[in-house]
Amino acid sequence: MNLFLQNLWAQKIEKHQFSYSSEALDKVVLDVENKFSVKYSYVDEILNDKTISLVKKKYSLDEINLEIEKQTHLKIVKIDNRFYSLVKNEEENSEKITYLDVILIEGFLAKGINKTNEKYIIYPQKVETLPGVTDADVLLSLQQLPGVKSPNETATGLHVRGGTSDQNLVLWDGIRLYHPGHLFGMISGINPAISQSVNFYNKAVNPKFGERISSIIDIKSSDKIVGQLEGNAGLNALNADLDIKAPLLKEKLGIQVAVRKSVTEWFQSPTFRQLEDKVFQNTVFNNFDDQNKFQFQDFSTKLNFKPTENASISLSGIYIDNDLKYTNKTKDSSTDNQQMNISNYGFSINWSQKYSSRFHQKVLLFYSNYDFDYEKKEQFSPSEFEAYKKVNRITDSGLEANFNYLFNSKFTLDFGYQLFGNDVSHLFNTFNQDLGVVLSLKQVYTINHVGYSYLKFDAKNWSLYSGFRLSKFSTNGTVFEPRVLVQKRFSEHFIWQISYERRSQILSQVRENTINDLSLENYVWALSDNSSYPIQKANHFATGIILKKDNWLLDLDIYRKQIDGITTSTFGFSNQNVTSIYKGNGFTNGLDLLLQKTARDWSAWMTYTFQDSQNRFETINNFNYFLVNSNVKHALNLSFNKKWNKYSVTAGWFLHSGKPYSLLDENEQATDLNAKTLPAYHRLDVSGFYQFYNKDNKNLKVGFSIYNCYNNRTVISKEFERKFSDFGDFATPRYAVKDYYSLGITPNIFVRMSF
Repeated sequence: MNLFLQNLWAQKIEKHQFSYSSEALDKVVLDVENKFSVKYSYVDEILNDKTISLVKKKYSLDEINLEIEKQTHLKIVKIDNRFYSLVKNEEENSEKITYLDVILIEGFLAKGINKTNEKYIIYPQKVETLPGVTDADVLLSLQQLPGVKSPNETATGLHVRGGTSDQNLVLWDGIRLYHPGHLFGMISGINPAISQSVNFYNKAVNPKFGERISSIIDIKSSDKIVGQLEGNAGLNALNADLDIKAPLLKEKLGIQVAVRKSVTEWFQSPTFRQLEDKVFQNTVFNNFDDQNKFQFQDFSTKLNFKPTENASISLSGIYIDNDLKYTNKTKDSSTDNQQMNISNYGFSINWSQKYSSRFHQKVLLFYSNYDFDYEKKEQFSPSEFEAYKKVNRITDSGLEANFNYLFNSKFTLDFGYQLFGNDVSHLFNTFNQDLGVVLSLKQVYTINHVGYSYLKFDAKNWSLYSGFRLSKFSTNGTVFEPRVLVQKRFSEHFIWQISYERRSQILSQVRENTINDLSLENYVWALSDNSSYPIQKANHFATGIILKKDNWLLDLDIYRKQIDGITTSTFGFSNQNVTSIYKGNGFTNGLDLLLQKTARDWSAWMTYTFQDSQNRFETINNFNYFLVNSNVKHALNLSFNKKWNKYSVTAGWFLHSGKPYSLLDENEQATDLNAKTLPAYHRLDVSGFYQFYNKDNKNLKVGFSIYNCYNNRTVISKEFERKFSDFGDFATPRYAVKDYYSLGITPNIFVRMSF
């Protein structure tokens, strides 16, 4: 009888055939995940140079895991029946494993996206396909997450839980990015060829992060020192890119260099033409060619140095640049010349030191510079002209000393000190051959001192993360920001969370209504001065549950955000002293939902977001609340991914309600603030690729994306444009309404090769 039961049990054990001869471990892990419908989490570096050999036969999952441990000297930790973690053998000690992020959800939406207690972690080069996303675009990938929207269809215009795009802090190796995009934000300015990870925080943010009240996008390039020359090159309908990694001193010193360059100044592809129509609608820019050019480029480099086993030092640099040159002949034979340059560059030094198994230190030095230059010049004759100039500058630098101490397997303490300096200025002026007039000029400088502490406690089925951030601003006094997150794990399948945090922001964008044909760039960065522009403060409450069982996942979050210190501003046109600034506050109530089903070779998911964002301002609308311009009340996404052999295709259908808009009365003044709503918007996106492999683990990937497959063009915003027809318009502003339409069908193709 016992023999019969043993044989019956053996028949139930799932087995699959494998055969390898010195195959790279990351390839073996991928095969095992696909065969057994399991997921492994690991730090990329520990798989480097590891190989597996297996004789041809059928193996169970336990047998495969045992062979991996024996041949690589790694340890496989079982999290549950589907999730496993690959760690170094010496990290078997629970004290050291605590330093790793606890993955609550692996494969959130797609492979390469994970969710922990505090954040989402995205590995762009591991993400297989997301609908409409071409070649691992970092910021477009974030828009697939619940609660992250871009109402104007740009990559950089991320609105997170009712926030605006300037309320997101974007970091690249600690460098602050103020314009992380190309083509007026239609694609992200982060090279997809770079090996990097993205930590995205939208709630319960670790108090070592501040400076913004909406979200943190913390991008980190790889610290890996390769053993031999490695490369990665790509080409699509907009740009070409290259990434090179090389060892300089074996296992001690390595360098990474990445560059990306647009091809739009030489070749205007159908992809570029569609983006051009979207970006430059309602402007004079309508015919780019060899003379009228828009071009972009970005460059990054990183030097990694590992002097000892417990220390590492890196030097990083990044440069993002956009240039526009356009000449237009007007009806009266005059010439209209417009030039624009937007650049963001910086460097950082990161030093990581492990003094013991319990005490770690990280020190960061950074410098960032943002430059915006725009000039519009109308030439009537060789000696007569009128011109308008707009300049916006930010210089940002600082020092961070961050520490981590492990008391025991239950208690971990993060603490540190930070010193920041901001120098922000803008200038608007108009001039001709005889006279120049300054419309607006302002410069503000501040020094900020920050101290923070964060205690993490994990015991049995409870987790408590609690801390604070204390900031002393030279122009805004002192701000105290408490943060707390509580998590209860009722079972392997059911998790509950609740969190509260307070955050502040002294640097933000304000709108200017002077003459500017570049409608997407009518904002300037301004620094809070504790008078005209107060400091922004937000309180964020959230609670949610996670249910996961039998390859089903339900993730639900409900939240409320309250904001004080927001402003709406209109710069005077004819007189720099005529400036209207209105102060106010606002709130957002929202719900984010994900429902996902995963199988061996397919996955499907649905995301839904409800959002109610309202603001009010003194002397406007009788100080009553009204919907914010970017509010999208309902947003739904239905997506499906199918994999077979080396193919992967994903389709996604997106539907959201229209944004609110105001009306104009008979005097061309705004009335009924955001009382009307635009029509609902929907589209279908498709992406796919084919992956080639060879024995040397070099690969070639070819793929495509089609955005808005059935070419649904919808009005996505109505903007007021101020009129300056006669002198009276300077004293009493009048407005005209401009309709802005969504992006039409936009195909793109790419090829990427690793060597």
